[in-house]
Amino acid sequence: MVATTVVMVLCAAGIAFYVRFMIALGKECKPGASGYWVRLRTGTGDGELMELRTPKPPPTTRAA
Repeated sequence: MVATTVVMVLCAAGIAFYVRFMIALGKECKPGASGYWVRLRTGTGDGELMELRTPKPPPTTRAA
């Protein structure tokens, strides 16, 4: 009887923690955040597409 009560309390605590965690996780996610980087990189507001930048090679140094 005592063991059943202990297991029920542990399960209830685990379920409560899981529900609380999922609610907090849902509040932290911004709606419409997917595709943010695509809009940021390609959308300039003028209707023109941005060109991708090519990285510059690192400067070479000579050992003296």
